[in-house]
Amino acid sequence: MRCFMITLIICLLCYGLPAADEDKAEYVMKIGIGNPETSNHYGWTPFEVLAKEIETLSGGRLAVKLYPEVMGQSSMEMIDMVLSGAVHARDFADGHFATLYPPIQILSIPYLFRERDIAWKVLDGPLGKQLIEDMARKTGLRPLYWIENGGFRHYSNNKRAVHSPSDMQGLRFRTMESPLHIKIVTDLGAKGVPIAWPNVYDAIDSGLVDGQENSISTFLIPHFEKIQNHIILDGHVYSTYTLLMNNDWYQKLPEDLQGVIERAKRVSAVVNRGLAVVNEQQGFRYLKSKGVAIYKPSEEEQLQFREKTRASAIAWLNERVGEEWVQAVLQATEEAERELGYR
Repeated sequence: MRCFMITLIICLLCYGLPAADEDKAEYVMKIGIGNPETSNHYGWTPFEVLAKEIETLSGGRLAVKLYPEVMGQSSMEMIDMVLSGAVHARDFADGHFATLYPPIQILSIPYLFRERDIAWKVLDGPLGKQLIEDMARKTGLRPLYWIENGGFRHYSNNKRAVHSPSDMQGLRFRTMESPLHIKIVTDLGAKGVPIAWPNVYDAIDSGLVDGQENSISTFLIPHFEKIQNHIILDGHVYSTYTLLMNNDWYQKLPEDLQGVIERAKRVSAVVNRGLAVVNEQQGFRYLKSKGVAIYKPSEEEQLQFREKTRASAIAWLNERVGEEWVQAVLQATEEAERELGYR
């Protein structure tokens, strides 16, 4: 099945968006994007910027072709597209590759980052770079950077308002194929059901699951407001996003073109983070106008969510990923909070 999907994707790539003059370029970088082409959106526009920056900084030596709505049927099929060379890179949320590279789950410790700027400080620092190099070495997939998948993840459902963990009892939530994401839902008394992103809307609409968990901006991509009327802004996980590159392809590029990609990614990251904030603010206004009930938990209620999940998740990660990784992200977060004036 995977081989069939990869062959199909290679055929479909013939219809990619036009880029720089490919015939004159020394190298071509094919990037698959799971989202549709959308103006001023965190899940598309930063990659347009990345492509333009790479082509400009390389003087046309490295052309970039973007292919919107490049899907696979599972996370592993999407990963195989990159490893096989069907595309040289593709966008992924961290939960999509958690089973392939378990250490990425340290970024999903529930309620780890209290604000975005703390997450940015940690992800752009030594820990973020260590995760990139370690994953590239162990899997053959190199994360380009750690950007934002729309912001903090929140629970939504179509059954009832959720104000505290007791309200989660008996509900079924779609999660990514991340063991830790499933565990967090379970610790809150609900059931986590891993479902591939293209199938989530139908799973909710059919009653297979009652809800899902995502950032506000991601919630709006398939218009979940049509089938979900309750959201709680608990912010259990800061949702990380990246382009996974074929590391062999990257390492074979001339050193100066590797440098071009590294320079271009910094501009792309700024665009992504800025648009994620804007998209979220716009999303709140839109959802309220559509009658979606959005609840912000009190400090006491938020503490209940944290107490149900955080210690359990850390113990789970210590056993499965290693205390060294867990302590590294906790220490990096504490240092970032101190440097940014939160402590």
